[in-house]
Amino acid sequence: MDERTLEEERFRRIFRGVHAGHVACLDDEWLNEPCRLADGRPAERPVVWSRRNGAWRRVETLWVGAAPGNAGGKGDGDLGAHGTRIPFGGDISGANVDALFGSIGLNRNDTFIVAALNQLPARGGGEPTTAEIGAPVGTYPTSLHVLRDTVLAAGPRLVVAFGTIAIRALLAALRLEDPREAGAAGTRSGATVRLPGAARLERAGLVRGVAVPWPEAEAPDEAFVRTWREAWGDSPLPHLLWLTHPSAQNMSPFAGVGTSFHARMLETRDALRRAVQDVLGWEVPQERAAPPETGIYALPEWRERIAPRHARLDELWRAKGV
Repeated sequence: MDERTLEEERFRRIFRGVHAGHVACLDDEWLNEPCRLADGRPAERPVVWSRRNGAWRRVETLWVGAAPGNAGGKGDGDLGAHGTRIPFGGDISGANVDALFGSIGLNRNDTFIVAALNQLPARGGGEPTTAEIGAPVGTYPTSLHVLRDTVLAAGPRLVVAFGTIAIRALLAALRLEDPREAGAAGTRSGATVRLPGAARLERAGLVRGVAVPWPEAEAPDEAFVRTWREAWGDSPLPHLLWLTHPSAQNMSPFAGVGTSFHARMLETRDALRRAVQDVLGWEVPQERAAPPETGIYALPEWRERIAPRHARLDELWRAKGV
């Protein structure tokens, strides 16, 4: 098996695990249809984890969000990741992500997006609860196990966490086998999940907007490090960049220049540009390019629903100098 095939197979194993209860999905890695249960009924909360999340190969950047949204539809809308099965797909946060990606010369076909919980939260949006993150997903004991395997499959040099839930879940996911972590999910189905709090983030030296090597105070457990070495040899563990979540509540293209919503977008964009320059050695573009028309961008949900929405919001950002 050549290296590219092996990389893809790591992602395929995760896909088959998270969709184990969705028989039709197993032969539909692009999720052209929403998830259905074994008896044919639509899944109430489909799993947003497929080729629509990004490249099934090693990537330099991995992005971690909180959970799929539904553009205010609370499960009934056709936009947002819950409606389109594309992370950050069709809502304001999605347009914000596209602007951020474009600011560093990146597109969705060259990276991968995952979440602390890859399903719409039961309340219809917002941040997932720790109980939801600790619930089984397919053959996985918890969503933290999905996140852990995704980091291993992606082998990134930089992991970008959007928001506090994302950074807390990320740190917890890589320490599941550490016996010192009281209440860690381990391999038990439905185990209690405890995510590191603000004090631990501070002690680890994690500051929003600053890319840092993986903190020694929150070092991954031995099992994770061993599996990382088996997959990626001497490659160092990724740097971490903790950014403000790009939701409409934090940054909005409808807000005026000089407002906190505009300022947070600029701060987030500039922090991201610094990180990819310093950590990855990228040259960032002066202007954002239009996305390609292949891969994720060729999906009908993107062309018909997401692209027109994102284009309108993108115009608003460009008019405000973003």
